[in-house]
Amino acid sequence: MYNAAGKVRRAGFELEYAGVSIEQSARIVRDVFGGRETVLSTFQRTVETDLGTFCVEIDATLLKDKTYEQPLRAVGIDPNHLDLRWLEHALLGTFSTIVPIEIGAPAIEITRLDPLDELRRRLHDASAKGTRASFLYAFGMHINPEIPSDDPAMLRDVLRAFVLLYPWLKDRAQIDVSRRITPYVDPFPDEYARLILGPAYPASRDRLIDDYLRYNATRNRALDMLPVLAHLDAHRVLAHVSDRHLVKPRPAFHYRLPNCMIDEEHWTLAREWKLWVAVERLAWDRDRLAEMCRAYLDAQERALKPLVDPWPDLLESYLKAS
Repeated sequence: MYNAAGKVRRAGFELEYAGVSIEQSARIVRDVFGGRETVLSTFQRTVETDLGTFCVEIDATLLKDKTYEQPLRAVGIDPNHLDLRWLEHALLGTFSTIVPIEIGAPAIEITRLDPLDELRRRLHDASAKGTRASFLYAFGMHINPEIPSDDPAMLRDVLRAFVLLYPWLKDRAQIDVSRRITPYVDPFPDEYARLILGPAYPASRDRLIDDYLRYNATRNRALDMLPVLAHLDAHRVLAHVSDRHLVKPRPAFHYRLPNCMIDEEHWTLAREWKLWVAVERLAWDRDRLAEMCRAYLDAQERALKPLVDPWPDLLESYLKAS
């Protein structure tokens, strides 16, 4: 519940969807949380609230960074002297069919997350379209839970718990085929899983960072640890990733697995949050975690992937027993 300073931990949420404009999305945020809206561009708005700043934007670097201006500059035309609103609105209309609108919520105390589900309901009522509305919509709902502390043993054990529970999480989250075939939520490599689940794997910050970068120098993991590892050592981490401008050091896990099924009546943010809580509960149960690590490593000795993998069935038996 609490971080190292004794304060209630916080969590940020990111929702990706289509079918609701940036303008209408920002208005819905204001309706739910109050606050003051600022228009940064055709593609970005913010809403300042008592809980922090909500960002509403189209999730495309080409548009946000105005990369489309480069061809004009190349032929000697200064975009600052032109009214490009027509072009921006045309690009927004084109990109919004395949690139999601995203609401990024600030880090909110985990005891005060309830209004986020009202935000979900309002977007649903406004006909927002989620992951399963189109084969092109590989939309996700990301959760960024604040870490309890910088303790490398704790970070290692959360990673271990996530690796162990991944087949169950993927099944319970009903990951859409559009997201399975993209690299966004790739699992950790088998070799890395066996490494960190080994009983002798140390609770060392440097070892944790170096091994992670050796096998996972990418944001495309169902649990992206680059932000929290960059929080521990930004220079070392950012020197090893290609899209370093997208890695924001912060003391939080970046859980990327869930769909954003915002147009489906019975889907809630709470459901996905509970799945993350299951990861933390296992991480904190040291005896059960150690037992399941041993069972996983033994199962891998008998596995013939991708044809034979005894771990998912064995994992179900552990979860039913608990």
